[in-house]
Amino acid sequence: MSSMQEHRFRQRLEQEFRMRREKNPRYSLRSFARFLGADHSVISQILRAIRRTPPSQIRKWGRKLKMSPEEAAAYIAAEHLPDAAETSRLEQLRHWTAEGLSLATTPVHWQILRLSRMPGFHADCRWLAKKINVSVDEVNLALARLLRLRLLQVGASGRWKDLTGARNEREFRKLALVRIREKAAEATVDSRE
Repeated sequence: MSSMQEHRFRQRLEQEFRMRREKNPRYSLRSFARFLGADHSVISQILRAIRRTPPSQIRKWGRKLKMSPEEAAAYIAAEHLPDAAETSRLEQLRHWTAEGLSLATTPVHWQILRLSRMPGFHADCRWLAKKINVSVDEVNLALARLLRLRLLQVGASGRWKDLTGARNEREFRKLALVRIREKAAEATVDSRE
């Protein structure tokens, strides 16, 4: 919790508690918690910035503090939307890491590209699965991955084109991992904008 926006609702609670204490010096944290309908230990932790205020509590306490729904929504956005963006970025990074691991550990990707270069190639998942000795689902997953990373192109006529230019599996893996790093970098830049 480094930015001022993240502390705003906590500061609003502190301000309200301080005003009530100024009116009545014997007003306690327990009384304030009772007014909000919460446990005093929870309020104490929030005021000391040990615990964050969940969106549902901001809405509920906002009504008790006579805030408009828009004001409560603004507090929620200030405190919780940056987390959502970070979560999305991390999910994208996890996705691209999983893609990289799959490409590095599964030879089916290279085998599909190698077969696509050979004469007598059939652009058919069942034919590929039979040739490579894997399931049709595995071929479909590998094809989707190759297309997503732009390592393979399917033309309008249905003709497949290997975009890697790799001569062997090792070169293919290096190129694939470079593409994955590029995609992960794009994902991080896109989520920050």
